[in-house]
Amino acid sequence: MQRLNGSVGLGGKNRKSDVISVQRALQAASVPPGPIDGICGRRTIQAIERFQSGVMRRPDGRIDVNGPSWRRLTQHTAASAHTPPPAARSAATPTPSPSPRPAAATRSVPIPAQRTAAVARAQAPAPVIAAAAATPAAPPPAQRASSYWTTKTALPAAGTVNVGLSSPTSSDQVARFGGMPSAHMSQNDQPVTNPELKSLIATESVGPFRVTGIRPAIASLRSILDEVRRDLPDLLALLSSAGMEVNRLQRGSTTKVSNHAWGSAIDLRVGGVLVPLGASYSLKGLDALVPYFNRAGWYWGGGYRSRGRADPMHFELGGALMAGVSR
Repeated sequence: MQRLNGSVGLGGKNRKSDVISVQRALQAASVPPGPIDGICGRRTIQAIERFQSGVMRRPDGRIDVNGPSWRRLTQHTAASAHTPPPAARSAATPTPSPSPRPAAATRSVPIPAQRTAAVARAQAPAPVIAAAAATPAAPPPAQRASSYWTTKTALPAAGTVNVGLSSPTSSDQVARFGGMPSAHMSQNDQPVTNPELKSLIATESVGPFRVTGIRPAIASLRSILDEVRRDLPDLLALLSSAGMEVNRLQRGSTTKVSNHAWGSAIDLRVGGVLVPLGASYSLKGLDALVPYFNRAGWYWGGGYRSRGRADPMHFELGGALMAGVSR
C-alpha cells in the first residue's frame, strides 16, 4: 500500500496521488468512493465517513498520515488481498458430486374429482391485491448536497489549519495604505476615502456571485472558486457572499480596523447558512473550502487562536499576499 504524503478528506490537503491511494483502498474495502480520479469530492468524503463509522466512534471524514483510519484501512485492504474470492475457493476445493439415484418407476394413477377441482382452483388467476403505499422518493441531489454541506462540525485542533500563514494586523494594513480607509471609522459601513485603497477597489464576478474588494483579492478568489467548481460543484452551487468590502472597525473594538474594510476578506454562506462570529462549530462545506484557500495563501477565521473570536465564515488574504499588494 502506497504511503500517504498528506491528509485526505474533509479539510485535508487532498493531493491527487494521495486521494487516488485512499480511493483505491476504499474500493478494495468494499466502500465505493465513486470514480478513482484523484478528486476528493463529496462521494469520496462520504465513503471515508462510512468506513470510519465501523472503526471509530466519531467519524470525521478525514484520513491523516499514519492516523488510525489509514492504519485500519490498510489493514483491512491487506486482509482482503489475501482472501481469495468465493469462485477461487470453490475451484480450489471441488465439491464431490452426489451419486446418481435410480429412477423410480412410473405408473398411471386415476385423479379423484376432488383433486381435479383443487388443481383448477390453484390454476385460477390470483385475486388482485391493492398495491402497498409507494416508498417515499429520495430527495433530489441538490437537497442531499445542501443537507450534507451544511452539517455542523467541530472547530479544528490548533496547528491543523493556516499552517505557515498569518493574519494581517490592523497596524500593518494602516501602514501599507498610508492611513485609515476613511477619516472617521465606526462599527457601521461607510464609503472608502483613502485614495491609495480606493484606486484598488472594484466590483467583479467570481463565478457564482459578484463581490466588491481589492483587485488582487478578487482575482485570487476567482481562481480558488474555479478549483472548487472542478472538484466540488455541488458545494460551489451553495456558496454565496455575506460581504467582502465592508468599511468598519473590528467587532467590539474602537481602534482596530476590520480586514473587510480593506476589501481583502470575505464572509461566505453555505446553503444560505451563516455561521456567526464566536461560534463553537463550523460546517462541512466551510471545512472543505479551507484547503483551497490555504493553498492560495488565504487565512481562515475558523483557526483564530482565541476561540472566543473564531469566525468560521471568514476568509482573508494572508500576510504574505497582502505584502505583495501594490499601493
